[in-house]
Amino acid sequence: MSNSPGSSTVSREALEHELHVHQVELVQQNEELQRTQSDLAAAHDRYRDLYDFAPVGYCTLDAQGCISKINLTGAGLLGQPRAALVGKPLARFVSSTDADRWHLYLRWALARETPQRIDLTMNFADGTLHWFAAINSARVLDEHGEPCLRVSITDVTDRIRSEVERRIAAIDADARESERRRMALDLHEDLGQRLSAIKIQLASLQQGSEMVGAIDQALALVRRITIDLRPPMLDDLGLHPAIEWLARDTARRLDLKLSLRMDNDLPPLGRAVSVALYRFFQESLSYLLHETHASELGIEVLRPLGQFILILRARASGAGKPWRLDTRSEPSLILEHRARLLGGRLAFDAAPDGSGWFGLQLTQNLDLKETPVDRAGRPA
Repeated sequence: MSNSPGSSTVSREALEHELHVHQVELVQQNEELQRTQSDLAAAHDRYRDLYDFAPVGYCTLDAQGCISKINLTGAGLLGQPRAALVGKPLARFVSSTDADRWHLYLRWALARETPQRIDLTMNFADGTLHWFAAINSARVLDEHGEPCLRVSITDVTDRIRSEVERRIAAIDADARESERRRMALDLHEDLGQRLSAIKIQLASLQQGSEMVGAIDQALALVRRITIDLRPPMLDDLGLHPAIEWLARDTARRLDLKLSLRMDNDLPPLGRAVSVALYRFFQESLSYLLHETHASELGIEVLRPLGQFILILRARASGAGKPWRLDTRSEPSLILEHRARLLGGRLAFDAAPDGSGWFGLQLTQNLDLKETPVDRAGRPA
């Protein structure tokens, strides 16, 4: 039985329609593939830019510690072109003082699945320009299934040098405090006793009354110098009483109106912290009074949880042009530098507020064990 001409025509038209539909679908799929390919190329370019121009160095090390891949930042840190670094061991750029530590770390990191970290002293291949690096690594498998390390290299030279400078400054401050304490003890125990002995001898003489008065003045000067060098109450009673005494004594001598507010001193701070904060208070008080024409002085010592906050404010009386602190002056910069050495933050209120007050504030973070507590030992 043969097909009729009409049915053959219908079959051909149906086939052509089906082929046309498939053609449209293929065109759409091809356009979708092109868009996907374009998106993948753009994503690859973004990834490459992020990899090459990241703020830290990235590299891949094989099991022998040789560089197989490295970004431009890492090549810049190591001081050689990227192409020249491929295949070279990273150990070439590790300082000889840390070479053994690096080899031990490499073996350790390749044997661990968790991320590892080490700080190293680095240098260029020719031994010049020493710098400090923080190395973070994670073990992965390469395309052949062999273990390798993905490594980030961060230049921490500024941080390390800052820590070294702070340690040196702390050692220097301890040395100066020891010298001040020794001088205060010598003045009090030696010169003070000698003057007292002379005063007793002169008191028996009728002509010695004027000299006794002069010796009394000398003894008062010795006591003041002794207290300025090292106030005994700082060692005997702690930081808060020492600050309160200095504030009241300064206000009395300079005829200043004083407003004083002090939180509890629980628990008392350690000796080194107390001395450092007292010296900062001493210097900042001297700075504020030297830089202004103050007639009123406001001092607050606050102890919120985990912090020590020192606020010094001054106000001048009389109708005149409002005074303004020069925060870029050398004394201001020195005071700000001392605050940084303490690990604190210094903020200036350089211009007077609506009531004419201006001053400065030190915010110092404390160790958790040095946070204030109440009498029952609970955080205040």
